[in-house]
This record gives sequence, structure tokens and C-alpha cells, in this order.
Amino acid sequence: MTEACRHICLGFTEERYPEGTHICYLYNSDEERRRILPLFARHALLENEAFGYLADVPTRAHLPEAIAQLDLAAAFLHAPGQVELSTSMEGYYPDGSFDPDTLLASLRAKYAQARAAGLQGARLAGEMDWALRGVPGSDRIIECESRINELVKETPITVMCQYDLGKFDGAMMFDVMNVHPVMIVGGHILRNPFYQHR
Repeated sequence: MTEACRHICLGFTEERYPEGTHICYLYNSDEERRRILPLFARHALLENEAFGYLADVPTRAHLPEAIAQLDLAAAFLHAPGQVELSTSMEGYYPDGSFDPDTLLASLRAKYAQARAAGLQGARLAGEMDWALRGVPGSDRIIECESRINELVKETPITVMCQYDLGKFDGAMMFDVMNVHPVMIVGGHILRNPFYQHR
């Protein structure tokens, strides 16, 4: 994959995003988030891709409420083997601790499973607000972003990591931005002047 497959998205955009794109999506409001997530899911299903969503809730008991807020059509929740819903704790802490290598292994496995099932690919949307709340291991979030960038160069899974823009301080915003060479602002793709090649 090329450098251009790594984007940081500020504001709502109807970009469909090519396979193997890493999107760092910073939303300004819950209303905006509720608009883009169903669109991202619909695009996955239209492209015959597996769709996984990691909701920022502590347990599976909270999933129905989180999904209801996204206004996803009921049909999307009953696509056998194509739609997987889980909690961010399951996705980012599968062994009880945060480890980028474990996360990347999980994403590779999801992509392989999707292809084996006859799907065209896989995409994942994940709520990352836990990183802003002092969850153990959240200090490694920038490392996680960088490692996902590595992943999309070898495995064309489309990943969208989401952050609530209102909860960022200036330092964290800069850290997240400088691992993405491309920005999408209002649907326009721009070179990110803050990007630092690592």
C-alpha cells in the first residue's frame, strides 16, 4: 500500500475510501458521528466486505444501546458472517492488556476470515474515546496508530479509528495528526503539513 492510503479526516465526508485505507476520523459532535458510521458500514456491505464495529462500551450488555445510536438498519445486524459487533474492550484488550501486536494479529485474522468466507475484503470502525480517559495502556495510542499504518500496507483492511474532537488537548491532537501524511477536510484531500515520517 502507498502512503496515500493513510488519511486523517476532519469533518464529515462521503468519501467511500479505497480498500486498505487507514482513516483517523475526528468528529465534532455525536450527530456528525451518527451520520458517518452508518455510511461507512453501508459502503462495506455494498462492496461485499466484512464490517466490524468496536463500540466504546464496557460490556456486550451495552451494545444494543450503542448500536441504536448509530441508526444502522436492522438488516445490517443480521448479515451472517459479514457484520461483527463487539466492545472496544474486547477489540483492544483481548487478553486483558493493550498490545498493538495483539491488535494487529486480530485484524489480520479478520481479513483472512473475510476472504475465506468469499467476501471482497474487510473494514473496521473503532471508537477510541477510551484512549482519552486514562485507560491503562492509552499512552500507547500513537504507537497503535502507527502500527495500523503498517498493517494497511501489507493487508488491505480498511480501518477507521474515531476520536471525539472535543475531548482532545492540543498535544494529543498534534501527536495523532503527525502519523498521517494525508488529511481529508470537507471532502477535499490535502497534504498534512504536520506529518512526520517515522
